[in-house]
Amino acid sequence: RLHADGDTRDAATLLPIIRARTAQGTIIHSDEWAAYARIARDIPHLQHETVNHSEEFVNRATGVYTQNIESYWNRVKKRFKTMKGVHSHQLPSYLDEFMWWERYGATSEKAFYSILMDIILQYVAGVTCILFNH
Repeated sequence: RLHADGDTRDAATLLPIIRARTAQGTIIHSDEWAAYARIARDIPHLQHETVNHSEEFVNRATGVYTQNIESYWNRVKKRFKTMKGVHSHQLPSYLDEFMWWERYGATSEKAFYSILMDIILQYVAGVTCILFNH
């Protein structure tokens, strides 16, 4: 999902954001929400595949589904609720942090080793890979 300023999530708001932030040949999977209907027509450098959630959760013809991003976004919202919300100008950094913890910090120990590895790879010349036994 894309974040649009305020509560405006219509095509006039979303299409310029999608156009500006997607590369040639990007494939977008979405539901058939009205605001997404013009993606294929108005942004020709994209391929747009859809699933109609009023009929199915996986498009039988194409295999397109949106469950992964829906589940991920629900986890993000749950985290933000525990934080009593976030300021919109800080949303990008909070999303970055959330994604980092999801990828590298399943446990405090894993987070520590991930940070340590990043520091070593960034600042120790000639090091390409170090394995830790823990």
